[in-house]
Amino acid sequence: MPAELPPISYASVIVGFLGFAFTFFTFIRVFWESMMTMWNAPKELRQLLDNLRTELFGERAYFKNAIKQARSKSRKSTRDPPDIMPLSILSDSIKNMLSDFRTLEAPFLHNDEHTDDLDIEKSGKVSLRGDYGRMDIRRRLRWLHTKDDFMDIQNKVTRMQARRIAYETSDTLS
Repeated sequence: MPAELPPISYASVIVGFLGFAFTFFTFIRVFWESMMTMWNAPKELRQLLDNLRTELFGERAYFKNAIKQARSKSRKSTRDPPDIMPLSILSDSIKNMLSDFRTLEAPFLHNDEHTDDLDIEKSGKVSLRGDYGRMDIRRRLRWLHTKDDFMDIQNKVTRMQARRIAYETSDTLS
């Protein structure tokens, strides 16, 4: 005759099964999201990287022009303008983000080649579309691992644009 299990054993078994089910379905969800990221990699990569490239080059061009204008205003006046310091800090931040972007983007480019900023500025040609290679399994796995880094740069650029707009607004109001 089998012994009766106390009610606490039943509760323990139920909690154990619920914990296993929760862990199993979490694993399935993460696995499914990873597979969908790899499946959609070609489209996501081109869209995100082209948009990010456009925003970074646009911000860089804006800060170059803004610093030039602030310096030309400072030549007219005798004192050093306080406008240049925040602009140059933001400009340096954009340059660092562009450098990070280029480093992350390099493995996805066709033949892993990319041009330097100096070459682009000398030639005057800025391509806002990347020449990305074919998305084989190696590049898809790399995309799976680096997508969050690109999204982090995207968030930084968005915050930088908000700071720039706040700076422009406060400059216009004063």
